[in-house]
Amino acid sequence: MGSGALGALAVVGFGKFSKKIRPVAVGAVKEGFTFSEWLATKYEKVKEDVEDIVAEAKHEYQKDAELTAHIAKKEEDILRRVEQKVEEVLRQKLKKEEV
Repeated sequence: MGSGALGALAVVGFGKFSKKIRPVAVGAVKEGFTFSEWLATKYEKVKEDVEDIVAEAKHEYQKDAELTAHIAKKEEDILRRVEQKVEEVLRQKLKKEEV
């Protein structure tokens, strides 16, 4: 037999073989598509969850930063008032000593 005859037999044999495995192959590919869609859905859900967590963390961080800035401003105001009061008391004391 020549190589052409072997090729023809292979094609005929593959044709008979493919008819038997075709439903199995179609089912496997179908399951692959189903799995891909399931995986994509899960990925999107996880992605949305991560985005929500990042957004919430960013909001909390900004809220904490604003609170810290507010507290620092209050402390600065208190220190400024104390400094002014100390300067006022010292000026009054100096005036009394000059008199």
